[in-house]
Amino acid sequence: MGWFSRDKQPPFDERFDALQQEYQNYRRRTSQALAQADEQAVRRTVAQFLSVYDDLERALKHACQDEAFYRGVQMIRDNLLSTLASLQVRPMDSLGRCFNPDYHEAVGHVVDSAYREEQIIEVVQTGFTMDEEVIRHAKVVVAN
Repeated sequence: MGWFSRDKQPPFDERFDALQQEYQNYRRRTSQALAQADEQAVRRTVAQFLSVYDDLERALKHACQDEAFYRGVQMIRDNLLSTLASLQVRPMDSLGRCFNPDYHEAVGHVVDSAYREEQIIEVVQTGFTMDEEVIRHAKVVVAN
């Protein structure tokens, strides 16, 4: 009997089933890898736009004599936040909350009995989350 004899190979149905399962596993792994790559690309892109948000926030903190200009900057910031929200990106609401190193980066410390222990009294840079995962930690000043 030669190399291709029937008695040494599994039946055709078994080989076909094994090949079909292998192909399904390949498709599943490929689909997962593409989804992860897509998610990482979105996160990297969003992270680049956060500096634009910071610039708009800084602009809004300064007094402006031109009400229309000020309102225009607000509208641009709100539009950016709306676009980020459509991607499930949300700014963190850190002010007044308790410091959490998973979400916050302490850049300052103040001793003041008017505040409770580890209370965030100032947000220097807003943090953002995407699908409950931190994209950028909030930079905060913590009391006591």
